[in-house]
Amino acid sequence: MNLTDMFPHRHALRKEVARGPLGPYMDGFIDSVSQVGYTPGSLKALVQGAIYFGRYLVTIRLTDVHRLTDRHVQEFIASTPICLAHGKYPMHVSPAARAAPHVMRYLRQIDIAPPPTSPPAFCFTPLLEEWSAYLGHHRGLSEGSIGQYRRHAARFLHALGPDATASRLKRVTTDRIRSYLTTQGSAFGRSHRKAMTSIVRLFLGFAWERGYVEKDLRVAVERIPTFKHEQLPRGPRWDDAVRLLKTPDRSTAQGRRDYAILLILITYGVRAFQVVSVTLDDLDWRAMKLEFQAAKGGRSVVVPLTPPVGEAIVEYLRKGRAPTECRRLFLTLRVPVRPLAAGSVYNVVYRAFHTAGVSSPHRGAHALRHAWATRMLAAGRSLKVIADLLGHRQLDTTRIYAKVDFIQLRQAALAWPEGGRR
Repeated sequence: MNLTDMFPHRHALRKEVARGPLGPYMDGFIDSVSQVGYTPGSLKALVQGAIYFGRYLVTIRLTDVHRLTDRHVQEFIASTPICLAHGKYPMHVSPAARAAPHVMRYLRQIDIAPPPTSPPAFCFTPLLEEWSAYLGHHRGLSEGSIGQYRRHAARFLHALGPDATASRLKRVTTDRIRSYLTTQGSAFGRSHRKAMTSIVRLFLGFAWERGYVEKDLRVAVERIPTFKHEQLPRGPRWDDAVRLLKTPDRSTAQGRRDYAILLILITYGVRAFQVVSVTLDDLDWRAMKLEFQAAKGGRSVVVPLTPPVGEAIVEYLRKGRAPTECRRLFLTLRVPVRPLAAGSVYNVVYRAFHTAGVSSPHRGAHALRHAWATRMLAAGRSLKVIADLLGHRQLDTTRIYAKVDFIQLRQAALAWPEGGRR
């Protein structure tokens, strides 16, 4: 398929494309993306987006695509319209924003555009790498936790500038540390500020142990006052959580997939990451068992594959899942088909909350995890059983749900003193 096949009657458009910098490569690009499996409408939108990208290159006078870089693609995407997904997350809605990276990828495949340049190395990179190794070897943190710690530490080291090296860290003063924490923390809530200050304290303790600073600078970091189990589980009532299962349209491929995801979350109380990590090999149909991967350094969980969950998965596999060699259970709907991301599970759950009109402090997958744990405790399950099913390494992590077990709490309450005012 080529440009003439897609736009047989638009001679002026074809001439415009031919004169542009992408003209010699447009037919090859169309042929490459048409083999991916796009629907005719999606394919046409993608090609139109590539044409818009070509017009942009003309306006910035980039006539030689051998000089095309990722910076040009990013600047073009930034110039396209955006909307706020869920009212707060910016998202580019123009098909051209989706097409430009595809064009860049194709031009690199045929050795026309230059390869991507490696990100610039910062002076603090060796120190950051040493600290990351320390977190893994001496603190036993998981890769996900190390990544979160790295992001906070990288921002802190970036603010220190040239002094963010092992040899010059001695120049850092307590005033600079306090100034950084005050400036950065003013835009965030208490939980984010607590994480930021805790990680900075941990890094400064590492620097003190290694002899990179002359005194223990942790005294410059004030702790954010928080109290263990001060908050209640932030999820919906169980009856409201079950109502979410009625929202997906199970006559569509998306509805079958979303229903299976919601049912797994409500049935087992697992995290979004664990749902998207399920592979076809994790389903033991003969033994009727389902295994979820470990998350946040916890334990993997093997649970019974209940008939409703099994039927929902079978329905999705037969009538909703795209034919592919990928072993992940849940896939995207649009081509190119790829494994579903954990962030997409949030969108599935948020959409169900919105459609059902259910109010909840939080509307993501973790809210259903809270509702599940609260339901298990109300049904008489012990904290140890709930901790094992949730994959918690420490029982103390699960104790927050004891605060909403009102039946047991009433038994522990003292009698009202005689003669006291009510």
